[in-house]
Amino acid sequence: MNVLLGVILTAALAAGCGKQAEPAAPAVPEAAEQTQETAAEPAAEEPAAEEAPEEEENLVGMANPWVDITAEEANDLVLRLFKVPEGAKDLGWMKCEDLGDPAKGIGPLVQLSFEMDGMYFTARAQQGAAEDTDIAGNYVEWTVGPEEVTLANWGGGNMKGKMYRSINDTGMLDQITWYDVEIGISYSLSVAATDLEGFDIQAVAEQMYAEEAEPFGFGPTDFVQYQSGRMDFKDYDDVISCLKSGQGYTKIKLVGSDDEILALAEEPGADASSKEVLLYTMKDGAPYQLGYVMGQGNPVRYGNGVLYGGNEQEYQASFLTPDGAGIMMKASVTEDTSSGTASYTGFLRDKNDFDSTQDFTGGKEEFDALLKEMNSQPVLTFTIV
Repeated sequence: MNVLLGVILTAALAAGCGKQAEPAAPAVPEAAEQTQETAAEPAAEEPAAEEAPEEEENLVGMANPWVDITAEEANDLVLRLFKVPEGAKDLGWMKCEDLGDPAKGIGPLVQLSFEMDGMYFTARAQQGAAEDTDIAGNYVEWTVGPEEVTLANWGGGNMKGKMYRSINDTGMLDQITWYDVEIGISYSLSVAATDLEGFDIQAVAEQMYAEEAEPFGFGPTDFVQYQSGRMDFKDYDDVISCLKSGQGYTKIKLVGSDDEILALAEEPGADASSKEVLLYTMKDGAPYQLGYVMGQGNPVRYGNGVLYGGNEQEYQASFLTPDGAGIMMKASVTEDTSSGTASYTGFLRDKNDFDSTQDFTGGKEEFDALLKEMNSQPVLTFTIV
């Protein structure tokens, strides 16, 4: 490991990917004085195996589940990832595969360490994690919190978060967590210091919002812009002119409006349908990319202002906003039969806003009704160039 992990997680990492058997007090602030340079100093020579105590022998060879990665690799793992705040020193990115579950759509735990104003921060994100998943790894008793907050920038200024503070004889530990219900991403940010009175961890989290991560993309992100090398499309026809042979396009009429959304398909099938759809709208007189909608292995469907994607075990639906300025996940429900008994997790929205979000509490009958609704909608088809 060639970067500082952050003082918060020092004890937790010893147990593997942040798991820890017993709660620990906030890290001793003096530990925060370690720098990347000191971390890079040659390690002391390990004792010979025959001279090592039994406990040390048991630790020798224990695989470190954390792997150093680049910022680009981190962005590939989380669709809406945070950035290093302005003025901070990037101490490195890492990932832990052990806490991911690809079969359930849960990606690896991604971690960023950075130093700012003499304090060391640990930020984490995990694609596909449930909203109540504790990814921060801070096993402490909280003195203050959770305090409900709303983060600026994130989620168009609608992102809900929770702040915590732990105080003991060695110092203070602050933590903030937030969750992207549109895609399903869990975030956390932690910092420890001798005295955090007057410190605002929410402000740091807000600085970490990365506008360049909007809109999010799946698969071959921004394939039109990538192949043409352009970001200055004048109109929809200009975008379409950059499509390669075999790619496709169609225009979607908004409900109750004459405005249209441009939908693109990189690899439409023989029936002119597509399992991945890239959407553009007109914003400030020019094409603006809204993001991708996935069919989860099946063709994307469209009806009544809603784009649908899903299969026998996953249902997703996305609103097109009435003004065509964005998309928001209307519903996302997954059926899990791995235990032999079906269980269902997800959320539903009645309206095109965050406030109408409700957990899915139904069973197989309700889930099958959602699939029936989805399969009754027309398959979106494309004109192939």
